[in-house]
Amino acid sequence: MDIIKILVVDDEQEICELTRDFLRKKKYCTLGANSKDEALDVVKKEKPNLVLLDVRLGSDSGIETLKEIKAVAPGTRVIMVTALNDEESFNQAKALGADDFIVKPFTATFLDEVILKKLAEMKLVPKK
Repeated sequence: MDIIKILVVDDEQEICELTRDFLRKKKYCTLGANSKDEALDVVKKEKPNLVLLDVRLGSDSGIETLKEIKAVAPGTRVIMVTALNDEESFNQAKALGADDFIVKPFTATFLDEVILKKLAEMKLVPKK
């Protein structure tokens, strides 16, 4: 069993905490950030396996954050999260190395399935 670190990046503190609570119950090591700078600090220090990254981070851009995460940790898997079904952002994120793109609102079951799929691709096995 691997210790799997998942970083949740969302400028809305409540959403960040709810997502982290759900992931903790699934036995993941969860990390949180509410801005681009916080996210980059966590990526550099903690080296998460997976990042759930909101496309809109208040005054910061999730797309720019993705670009910077990939520059400092190219192997980190990033799933972009957005409330808007925006094809331009989707294409831009894919071009910058995003591994997936999910649209809010989503169910906990859907999030769990997406994460398990990514972990399987990475050959990581979550704790039970």
